[in-house]
Amino acid sequence: MRAKISASHIERRACVYVRQSTTAQVLHHAESTRRQYALADRAAALGWPRESIEVIDEDQGRSGASSDGRTGFARLVEGVAHGKVGAVLAVEVSRLARSSPDWQKLLSLCAVAETVVIDEQAVYDPSDRDDKLLLDIKGTMSEAELHWLGLRLIGALRSKARRGQLRVPPPTGYVWAEHGLSFDPDEAVQRAIRLVFDRYAVEPSVFAVARWARETGVLFPTCQRNPEGVSEIEWKQLGARRVYEILRNPTYAGVYTYGRRPCRATLIDGKIRRVRADGRDPSKWAVRIDDAHPAYITWETYVKNQEKLSENRLHRSKRGAPHGGNALLNGLVMCGRCGVRMTARYGKNSRPHYVCRRDHNYTTKICWSLVADPVDRSIEKLFLETMVPDELDVSLAVEQQVGAQAESLDRHWKLRIEQATYEARRAERRYKATDPDNRVVARTLEREWEERLRELEEIQAQHREARRIHRVELSADDRARIRALARNLPMVWKAASTPQADRKAMLALVVEAVALTPIDLPQRSTRVQVAWRTGATTELIVPRPEHGRCTPRMAAARVRELANKKLTDGQIAERLNRQGLQTGAGLAWTTHAVARVRARECIPCNPAPCRHPRVPDCDARGRYSVAGTAKLFGVSVHVVREWLQKGWVGADRESNVLWLTIDDATRDNLHDHLRRTAHRYPRLVLPPGKQSKRAASQKAAP
Repeated sequence: MRAKISASHIERRACVYVRQSTTAQVLHHAESTRRQYALADRAAALGWPRESIEVIDEDQGRSGASSDGRTGFARLVEGVAHGKVGAVLAVEVSRLARSSPDWQKLLSLCAVAETVVIDEQAVYDPSDRDDKLLLDIKGTMSEAELHWLGLRLIGALRSKARRGQLRVPPPTGYVWAEHGLSFDPDEAVQRAIRLVFDRYAVEPSVFAVARWARETGVLFPTCQRNPEGVSEIEWKQLGARRVYEILRNPTYAGVYTYGRRPCRATLIDGKIRRVRADGRDPSKWAVRIDDAHPAYITWETYVKNQEKLSENRLHRSKRGAPHGGNALLNGLVMCGRCGVRMTARYGKNSRPHYVCRRDHNYTTKICWSLVADPVDRSIEKLFLETMVPDELDVSLAVEQQVGAQAESLDRHWKLRIEQATYEARRAERRYKATDPDNRVVARTLEREWEERLRELEEIQAQHREARRIHRVELSADDRARIRALARNLPMVWKAASTPQADRKAMLALVVEAVALTPIDLPQRSTRVQVAWRTGATTELIVPRPEHGRCTPRMAAARVRELANKKLTDGQIAERLNRQGLQTGAGLAWTTHAVARVRARECIPCNPAPCRHPRVPDCDARGRYSVAGTAKLFGVSVHVVREWLQKGWVGADRESNVLWLTIDDATRDNLHDHLRRTAHRYPRLVLPPGKQSKRAASQKAAP
């Protein structure tokens, strides 16, 4: 054994590699950890000094199936490759690697670097053929052992999961009972779960649900495990990520699942990475048992929610949730040529366009595009005309929906207050049942009682604030207002307080898709085909401008006529807007728009009268204006204003005009300053005069 260890080995470091696969093994398998650390004593017995023995234990709790993430193993390999390691010690081969590529790489480096491998039984020289064969066999057996362990473990888990007996941590709202999953006994927790599903049924997106919860002050229960391993409910702010997790979990639909997101090896940037599947397809789940436990929602509702989530994802073939942009048909409009979803693009002045890019990867030329305003106006007019017969049904549906949401929210708050009241009363009973002489326990229970009372007061205050901001009951005036708004849908639609996202949401309730097809002959126009959710279709023909931004001939002729009357650009724009004329883009006229038309049509300009008369450079008293002072000294007005700020020049303000007094002394001082700083003014021409002391000394210097 010692014959394989030479002086060259002992001159280098001896690295003891310590590893356990999981954190549980580190905590509970102390004997294995002790044996691995004891290898340092074995290295010392073989001749290595204590200061030359390095223990690498930073890979504790990491699997040996791959070298990814094992920084200690990487550092060990690097030391061997640089010839700094004379011996590698491990209690067994499986501690070093359970993957043949990683094990063979280490052995190859050890053979070239003349590094020995040592375990509890023997010393191996990888450059020796017999030792190399033994190490290869041990590495293969270690890898096979890992494979067999995985097969047995996964097989047992799947077998138990197929029977629905594999108990995994349940989601919030469920607890494990004797016969399987059951509802959480806390009614407030159940109500919070149902409130999320009810709200998502009326909100357009996940973020809208989270925003509503934040505005109303609704908190959501979250399971937290204490150090003893017992789950405790903690109420936190409901975020969008939490809402998404609840909607994606099929457990709430009464379905027991296992293996929804299996890990698969894939190539990413030339490296093998293990990634999880998205788990959206139920047919690819390893285990699925319907009606396995009580459900918060039906399976049909779950499928509908998944379709809605998929539509809200950015995809060319999906509708998407309504956004706040000016494009009314964003998410609904499709190309009549290609059949793909068109996107909204915003140019200058937030002017929307509908663009078809075919593959939507910005690598090919666009199919076609058009200005959105004419199409949006035609769809808006069609929508308002179509919805007139259904106003009464709309008002009744809105009234029922608002009332149900109000009752659900009020019930949620009452359950939370009821739970907090119970906790406060229980703390009070515990305090009063304590022996007064036991002051330590009495003080602790009294403090707990005060905390529960404080929590109750906070919840009651939040409830009052929520009722003030969002009234939980509908009065007769509220119901009458809802009916009035529904009967006058055009007024609600055109109101300035109505967000564009709300208009899009109303339109998406009745419109399935809008197909746009360009028509070039006999007139440039757009064929608009509206597919309603009822299955009916409507076709419109919307004219398009000749060249997108081309000014109408009537408007251009009117600009020329008004310009001949000596009107300014601002006055012409005001007259055109008053007559209801628009630009080629369908926008209101501005001074710049009129100027562009004049330049294109070669119409002479009528400048506006000057509002501010020109100030002379010098007045009768010999004082200079700011511009006159700048001309006098050959500098800019900014330099003169700097002199005023520094107090180098005196000034008087008369009729909102600054007059500077420049006497001979001030003139000489300013000229002297300009000579000293002449490098800052390359175009400055100074009059001949007295030189500064600094300039004279520089000139007299040899």
